[in-house]
Amino acid sequence: MNLKLYWEKIIEYFEEEDWSLYEIDDEKRTAATYIRGDNATFRVFIWLAGTSKTLNLSWVFPNSVPASKKPVVLDLLNILNNEVLVGKFIMSPENGILSLRISYTVRGSRFSKDQFDDFMNWGIWTADEHYPKFMHLIYGDYTVYEVLEEKIRPKLRLVQKLEEENDVLEEDGLN
Repeated sequence: MNLKLYWEKIIEYFEEEDWSLYEIDDEKRTAATYIRGDNATFRVFIWLAGTSKTLNLSWVFPNSVPASKKPVVLDLLNILNNEVLVGKFIMSPENGILSLRISYTVRGSRFSKDQFDDFMNWGIWTADEHYPKFMHLIYGDYTVYEVLEEKIRPKLRLVQKLEEENDVLEEDGLN
């Protein structure tokens, strides 16, 4: 695995997608960009660690957590990290900066544009989906369970059974 070639393929990916990418340090294979979701604009850091041969992607939230809200945000982090399939939410203990991080080994693999694209899309979708939950905790007076209520106890609505629906089920042999 040639890490320099792998890094060049990442740069090419951003050029092909016409996304701005700012190389912070070519020698250390580190770059950053900004990606706008529906709820926020995230700084995205990409770095390829040579010693571990690990590609790291980090979507940094635009808000940091004040000290008074860190305990409740940590509770939310634990719950979400138990549910999220890829990556993990983290909070810097020093400055309260929140991010979603995905890391995966590139040892013994070739660059796959599709796989990289999947991770980029998964990251922005996941960070953006959960961003409002964190903001409700930081700026509101909510508990973790109130923020997650929609997910824990979905609102149910009454559905009327129609005569036609019953006929369709009988035709399909399901009734």
